[in-house]
Amino acid sequence: MDKLRLINLFAIAFLASLLVQYWFFPVKNTTPVLQDVFISVEKDSITIPNIPKITIHNTTSGSIVVNPCDDIVISIDSRPLTWIRDTAPNFCNSITISGWTTAHLSFDALYKLFSTQIGKYLITMKSPSWERTISIDVSLPGSFRSAITTLVYEPIYNLFVALLTWIPGHSLGWAIIIITLIIRLILLVPQQHMLESQKQLQKIQPKIKAIQKEFKWDQAVLGQKMMELYKKEGVNPMGSCLPLLIQMPILIWLYWVISGITDPSNFYHLYGTFKDFQPSQIITTFMWLNLSQVGWVMAVIFGIILWITQWVQAYMSTQYIAKSKDKNEPKAEVDPNSMEAVLDPELMQKMMLYMLPLMLAISAYFFPLGVGLYWFIGTLFVIAQQWYVNNKKDTK
Repeated sequence: MDKLRLINLFAIAFLASLLVQYWFFPVKNTTPVLQDVFISVEKDSITIPNIPKITIHNTTSGSIVVNPCDDIVISIDSRPLTWIRDTAPNFCNSITISGWTTAHLSFDALYKLFSTQIGKYLITMKSPSWERTISIDVSLPGSFRSAITTLVYEPIYNLFVALLTWIPGHSLGWAIIIITLIIRLILLVPQQHMLESQKQLQKIQPKIKAIQKEFKWDQAVLGQKMMELYKKEGVNPMGSCLPLLIQMPILIWLYWVISGITDPSNFYHLYGTFKDFQPSQIITTFMWLNLSQVGWVMAVIFGIILWITQWVQAYMSTQYIAKSKDKNEPKAEVDPNSMEAVLDPELMQKMMLYMLPLMLAISAYFFPLGVGLYWFIGTLFVIAQQWYVNNKKDTK
């Protein structure tokens, strides 16, 4: 009986020790590492014209040398590609991978293949002890994305390519400057009308103030009278906002193109005239700036420069008010929630003077520097236009 009790005590103590170990000293599950060489893919399903991203893993202690043409076999729908060595010799450059490290297998030399042929790709790597195969499904993009790409991305990208083939050195900076001037010349007449309308709006400030004072307590009549005044004088109170609204889609399109302008997959978007152009030939460095870079110190500096130039332009647009305003006139108190505030051009000008430059400076940090260069050159162009409008003699 005593022996049985002793056995039971030992059993209970053993179980208790296991519970204590389980709760307070949990065993970490570790997967044994197979010392070999294998490959992995970031995404096993991509759409044209994206290029797969393959990583080679060396989990051995020694360095290895991998030759993509000798050690890797690529097949499309079970058909091995035997022409790679002859048509894409750069793909056959050997890669040295140190022990317990990884390396990226670049498929840039095969961008024409992945940007034109859909199907199921099988990529097999011959390991020292066995073969490892991964599959990638390459398909066409959806109809909506294809339509947007065809109507927006491809024309802008090919415009860049057309300029880059003509510009010595394929400088992206000069291409952006030329495109900026082209866009500004297209918008020259509408922009001029807007700036002149803005000046005319400032000239009728006394009439605006009189209407605001007379109908201050009747917001409905105030809005109606203001609209009648604008129509009579032939001015557009929202004219100063229209150039910005026009620029927003252009900024988005430029961001889309510039952020990946050197990507080899852009071969898919080239028109027939430029099929021999190599996107990798584009030089994104311009005056010590990497125009495809997003963020970091240069983005902050460039954002400050954009803030200064935009503020100068906005300040120049308010100078007619400053010159024509009666200094003895008492400053009117405006409720920011009233219709009077919404229709007050002076208040709108102040928002453009302070808020817009700040917004652009902050946005510049998240855009490629090339987009900032576009806005900077465009703002200098508008400053010249604004100077002309400010010094132009009135005809009315």
